[in-house]
Amino acid sequence: MRKKCPECGQLVKEENLVKHLGRVHPSIPRRIYADLYLPKAPAVHRKAKPWGPLVAVLIAAVLVAGIYFAVTGGAKGGQGRVYADHAYYDFGQVPQAVSEHDFTFQNVGEGPLLIVGAWTSCGCTTARVEIGGGQSPQFGMHNNPAWTGRLAPGATAKLSVYYDATEMPDMYVGERSIFLKTDDPGNPEAEFVIQVHEA
Repeated sequence: MRKKCPECGQLVKEENLVKHLGRVHPSIPRRIYADLYLPKAPAVHRKAKPWGPLVAVLIAAVLVAGIYFAVTGGAKGGQGRVYADHAYYDFGQVPQAVSEHDFTFQNVGEGPLLIVGAWTSCGCTTARVEIGGGQSPQFGMHNNPAWTGRLAPGATAKLSVYYDATEMPDMYVGERSIFLKTDDPGNPEAEFVIQVHEA
């Protein structure tokens, strides 16, 4: 299709009109005739992007971060680490009664230490955890109630161990273990051991 040049009236192919204007009428600024005479590109209608899945992913990420900070107390990459000055205790000779010993342990990590329970290797032995004056339920070999405690970095706690000699059928001599379950990746079940000689 031919179009008349607006300057000289010459018939020019429509697709060549801009070139004609630039070559034959160089005094006209290109921006003027390009805007006037170049064919306009058709408007492209883009389909709206679905934001639902992206919003759902963002909400999930925020929730996960919130749970992490609620559980860890917002530690900057720090992890709790359990340390005990002693993890073995010899009761020596014990009477036919309940004997008790307290182990002290500390969080030597940079973040909070979660204690998620304890268990013992025999029904004759039970344990409780005490953190900041709060006490856990009693744990045993078969009695493991749901309980979680949090120990701040540098803080200490107490593991009280009870040995009941009347639970044993004979005069028992040997060791019993108590396992403290934590989120310390290097020591998820810190073991404490008692030695007894029933009299």
